[in-house]
Amino acid sequence: MNRLNEIAKLAGVSRQEAEDVLHEYESNVSEISRTRIMQAAESLQYRVPKLSSKPAEKEYSIALAVLDDSSDELENPFFAALRKYAEVYCLKQGIHIREIIRRENISDSKRMADVDGVLVIGRVQDGDSEAIEKVSRQSVVLTDWDGGAEGDVVSIDLHQMTELVISHLKEMGHEKIGYIGAPNWGETLKDELMKAGLLSEEHLYLTDPHGTEGYRIMKEASQSGSLANAYIVQSSVMSLAAITALREEGKRIPEEVSIVSFYDVPEAHYFAPSLTTLHVSAEEMAKAALSLLTDKMTNHRDTPLKMLVPATMKMRESTASK
Repeated sequence: MNRLNEIAKLAGVSRQEAEDVLHEYESNVSEISRTRIMQAAESLQYRVPKLSSKPAEKEYSIALAVLDDSSDELENPFFAALRKYAEVYCLKQGIHIREIIRRENISDSKRMADVDGVLVIGRVQDGDSEAIEKVSRQSVVLTDWDGGAEGDVVSIDLHQMTELVISHLKEMGHEKIGYIGAPNWGETLKDELMKAGLLSEEHLYLTDPHGTEGYRIMKEASQSGSLANAYIVQSSVMSLAAITALREEGKRIPEEVSIVSFYDVPEAHYFAPSLTTLHVSAEEMAKAALSLLTDKMTNHRDTPLKMLVPATMKMRESTASK
């Protein structure tokens, strides 16, 4: 068993929380949990590997382009995790982040002309690729939706995720499966539900992926009496809002309605009930993206590469067999 997994199990926390504390990453881990983690690490004689101080063969400078609004990082902590790990691995590899830019100033290429590459975090929209190329021709996109991205891309494997969650819910006896989230993901989910013979369009809600929408939609569905057996909800924030709405309407979770979130966050353990999620490693995605970017900056590779990172199911209390 991986040493971090052993520490997490001994301390009664998630692997992510153990890693955040031991590597001194920013996190919201409580002091009690921090103490347990440090005690577990000490009992297992675990020593945190130090960041390498060895300089890179060439010191690169990059721009970090965060294309989603700051509010999106609050609604979807997965993007915040991608950014955090990107910064961590830049430090490890001796890559200097010269600029952190957002969509509104990405066209200001003059002051970023001396960067060696661009690491893009977020969803690429029309016009973004042209603006990024003006900053640097060497770029990699780190995202959860690669629909508009060109060139090198590291993304979640959305088809694998949807197949995985639908298969699990079907095995648990759920025949009416709903979705609440963004239209682009919803279309993929709709296709997979159709393949599984479980498509029920009245339970698909394609909307802005914000917590207020999760609450509103689940409230209205409960009051209209048209609830599905289980819902796949795009983010943890939307899932929490949906659970709140169901509780207010007297619905039991998971006895009457099961909830699955597309994103796994450390806080999922502390939901009531704890939240079943699809877990994708933000750390591995960031590491892969930096590796591709370093390769492009070093070798000026023209052939675009695309890496899709698969998910695993984290079964918790918000789902049950029908």
